Amino acid sequence: MTTMSLGIEPPRDRWKRPLIIPTRGGDPVPYTRTSTLAKTLDDGAALTLWKQRVTAVGLLRRTDLRDRVAGVMAKYRTDPIADGKQELNAIVRDATEAGGASAAAGTGTGLHQLTEAIDRGEEPDVVPDQWVPALAAYRAAMVPFEVLGLEQFVVTDDVLAAGTFDRLLRCPDGKVRVADLKTGSHDADYPLSVATQIATYAHGLLYDPGTGVREVLHPDLDYDVGLLIHLPAKTSVCTVYEVNLRLGWRAAQLAAHVRAMRALTADELRREWEQ
Repeated sequence: MTTMSLGIEPPRDRWKRPLIIPTRGGDPVPYTRTSTLAKTLDDGAALTLWKQRVTAVGLLRRTDLRDRVAGVMAKYRTDPIADGKQELNAIVRDATEAGGASAAAGTGTGLHQLTEAIDRGEEPDVVPDQWVPALAAYRAAMVPFEVLGLEQFVVTDDVLAAGTFDRLLRCPDGKVRVADLKTGSHDADYPLSVATQIATYAHGLLYDPGTGVREVLHPDLDYDVGLLIHLPAKTSVCTVYEVNLRLGWRAAQLAAHVRAMRALTADELRREWEQ
């Protein structure tokens, strides 16, 4: 049994990146959040269009936001998009909020917390009526599995990523697998980021933020297969999918390389021509 401080979150920098003590020791350094690394290879076009739609709805709901846009255009008449960038960005954030972007995130967070209580063997004090069927479906889907761990923080030094996964489950075949719960409607339809995320967790090590000590996640861990627990918030269906972690780990390594390339400076990539 581990004696590590598993319930303690590591400190974070101003960008919310976890600060991790390197394997060789020394001062903590920022690691990429595993969820961020997992999205690196995603095609963001669909998400961008969704945010644009939400922002459009928010602008219609909040007349004061339209007034603020008019004010920015009056203040920066020559080029409001460039010169008023900071103010317009703030307006867009508020419009996205007004359009309901945070409502979906809040629903997902609520479902996560309710399922965690269930897997701890507790009965939630309050369950919104619209979620009763979803939680019943979750209970049924989880019957074959033994929950060995909840919300465990791991570091994956090979790709300089760190984060907290949802479940560690013993499956009917006796193998232990990392599982992640997703509540979005299309997570199972576009599983690249899910496979990348779970593979990164599976290749990680339990981490003690006080000492920097790392420890193997579980001796029976399966590095080839993970589990996606798909519980779409707007349905009463819960489906467990096997996830190919061999491909997911290849994607995670590629994502780390992509992020490293994006971090190259202009001076590293070009210099002025000398006659």
